[in-house]
Amino acid sequence: MKKNVLFKAIAVVTGIVCVASITNAATCSSTLGPITSAPYSSTNANNCGNNTNFSGSTAFCSGVQMSSSGTDVYAIQLGAAQNFTFKVDSTVFAPDVALWSGSCADNASCVNGTDYLAPGNTSPWTITTAAFTGNPAGTYYIVITNSAGTGTTCGAYNLTVNTTLPVKLQKFSVN
Repeated sequence: MKKNVLFKAIAVVTGIVCVASITNAATCSSTLGPITSAPYSSTNANNCGNNTNFSGSTAFCSGVQMSSSGTDVYAIQLGAAQNFTFKVDSTVFAPDVALWSGSCADNASCVNGTDYLAPGNTSPWTITTAAFTGNPAGTYYIVITNSAGTGTTCGAYNLTVNTTLPVKLQKFSVN
């Protein structure tokens, strides 16, 4: 009897902890895009004030905090095993970028299990990701923040995505 009560108490506490950790995940309050054609280029984008609900999150890929001043998130639809890279450059802040899969939340899976930090302590900062390959088809999220705390924590940047996005059949006929 005592073991049964103890087991039920442990199950209840475990359930509460699991629910609390799921509900504490910050989700995107807004996304940019969707990116539907490539190559894609966004010049003079600015992440200040965007998705500030991610502020202080420690779940960003390598466990570092996201900018408290703003994070941009772009939705992109990718085909199966599609190869692509993206580049972010800024003269205002040191970008930290990642590609999320599964959901637009700070506890989403990071493709390649990593994020990409801008090198160095002085402007200009440029990040060009390694090629992403072999991923399943679906919606992914390009996340741009500053978790390094170098320079200002948000500002103007340029985003370039290089790939060939999936083609949709518009018309089909047989002669």
